[in-house]
Amino acid sequence: MHKLKEVLRLKYLNKLSNRQIETMTGVSRSSVSNYLKIRETLEMDIAELLDLNDKELSELFSKKTVPNPTQRDISTIHPNWAEVREELSKKGMTRQLLWEELKQLEPNLYSYSQFNRYYAVYLKKLNPSMRQVHYAGDKLFIDYSGLTVPIVNQESGEIAKAQIFVSVLGASGYTFVHATPTQSSKDFILSHVQAFSFYGAVPNILVPDNLKAAVTSHKRGVVKLNESYEDMARHYGIAVEPARPYKPQDKSKVELGVKAIQRWILMKLRHHTFFSVDELNESIGSLLDAYNNKIIKRLGKSRRALFIELDKNLCFIL
Repeated sequence: MHKLKEVLRLKYLNKLSNRQIETMTGVSRSSVSNYLKIRETLEMDIAELLDLNDKELSELFSKKTVPNPTQRDISTIHPNWAEVREELSKKGMTRQLLWEELKQLEPNLYSYSQFNRYYAVYLKKLNPSMRQVHYAGDKLFIDYSGLTVPIVNQESGEIAKAQIFVSVLGASGYTFVHATPTQSSKDFILSHVQAFSFYGAVPNILVPDNLKAAVTSHKRGVVKLNESYEDMARHYGIAVEPARPYKPQDKSKVELGVKAIQRWILMKLRHHTFFSVDELNESIGSLLDAYNNKIIKRLGKSRRALFIELDKNLCFIL
């Protein structure tokens, strides 16, 4: 198996030809070609393959030839990974339990360790925020867009910059967008109230960035919340867990949501002239529906559909 690893390394990392690999390793070109064909059926990236030990690698490449495509190959019996991800977003569900249930339905399903490896490959194809496990009804991620929208005062001609509040539910990605004149504590809380009304429910935990309207101090793991924000959370019975400073992974869900909103909503409004924040919010609302109803290709469902399936019934209904 040492030579097999060398074949894979030279082909995919050093980009050598099969003839060059034969010269350097002593493995015949036909064997090299067969190894490469088998590798293409494994749905694992080269780094993962090279990390396997000799025994694991031997199991994957034990076939002398590539299976006939017309024959049923148990190594290609995959569950629906989007459905697997949905199931794992439910509190209490574990990979081991889910694999056991799938194994009962399909006795030829591969081993639990292979299940974990293939699932890891699937997750790598998703964007960073979707790779994380977010439990249904659990967290609402919150931030402001870096882009603002001009509001023109019809009387004076002065231009103000409307702030764009974005919230994203962890499990479904269902998104709410709200424009306000400022990022003040009052406007920040107003956007939360509007978000809860939009969702028709409140989550278990709020995950805001460390802006002043939410957090007055966040040092050495000790968080001091803005008093008004803390009162609002207490009123709705919600916990607040601000993203850690300098830990972008804590808020990747909303950061990617903000980028998507900038692309699918704010950019579409860039040539419009708005004379009030209310007018801007009306335009945002129509585009937001289209965004939430857009099908996510890798999941085969929209954010709205996922919200109804995952988050809606597990949030605290208002």
